[in-house]
Amino acid sequence: MSDRRLSLAIADYDRVAALADGRVTIPGVELDLQTLAPSETFYRMLHEDAFDISEMSLSSYLIAREQGREWTAIPVFPYRNAFHVAIYVHERSGITRPEELRGRRFGLTEYQVTAAVWTRGVLQHDFGVDPTGVEWFVERTPELSHGGETGFQPAPGVRVRPLPEGETLQSMLVAGELDAVLPSPYPGMASRLNRTSAHDLRVTPGVRRLFADPWAEAQRIYREHGFLHMNHTVVVRDEHLERDPDLALHLFQAFSDAKRAAYDQVRRLERASLLLAGPRLDEQAEIFGDDPFPYGFTGTAAALRTLAGYSHEQGLIRALPTVEDLFAATTLGT
Repeated sequence: MSDRRLSLAIADYDRVAALADGRVTIPGVELDLQTLAPSETFYRMLHEDAFDISEMSLSSYLIAREQGREWTAIPVFPYRNAFHVAIYVHERSGITRPEELRGRRFGLTEYQVTAAVWTRGVLQHDFGVDPTGVEWFVERTPELSHGGETGFQPAPGVRVRPLPEGETLQSMLVAGELDAVLPSPYPGMASRLNRTSAHDLRVTPGVRRLFADPWAEAQRIYREHGFLHMNHTVVVRDEHLERDPDLALHLFQAFSDAKRAAYDQVRRLERASLLLAGPRLDEQAEIFGDDPFPYGFTGTAAALRTLAGYSHEQGLIRALPTVEDLFAATTLGT
């Protein structure tokens, strides 16, 4: 019997390169792998169900599942970070601490993206900044957004406004019309949905990070919370899982094998264009362990419950889900 051809859309991470070039294969499946910027992948999946297997925003997945989308996730988390360390402020704002964001104007790509959910959760629970005490502005239009498809409406008491036509997060921050922004976290991954990237702000005069030492703040998050924030998962259309009950676990194993291949390549430091790569890699391992991008359900369930709790209290989902129900049953032991 010939292999089934299934489409997979995912960003160009080193952790999936071995899937893309065929070093890692999936039993009974021929992958048609398409490399896309994450926001573009999510937009096409939400609007068109465009792929058989897809990288997916965890926030949008929680919303879409509640709305009845026939997708099921596998516990693969291609991207994670401490997203609030990418908050940028203008030097004229006078903001030096997260607590000083109360009452300020804060720009986002859009309100429901996972990085924004994590950021608001940390601001509220770690620094006492309630979402209702901030005026939020969003760069994406309803026509080119994830929330436009899921019917996003802000929770009672939360003020969310669009940017004026022709403006960007960068232009509004430079003009002093925004006090802080959280840009798209994917420099180098162009998408028609985003008009401002983290790279744009890094090179903008007069703009600086709110957290002067983002590495130290990321370590604090990991130390106090026990995890870094996973942003994305991988979803499979239910029709394929019904046809092949082994597919979810085979996919999980393939993604895990591809990640290990990437780690092996990183350890061959002669290929890295990074000064002091060895000591920096050692420091990362001392803090975050040898697997900084952990997959599997059992080790990530606490982080998933935290994210679901943030999404619920921020009014993005109506009911708090049982996180086990979000993932293929065959992968819950991973």
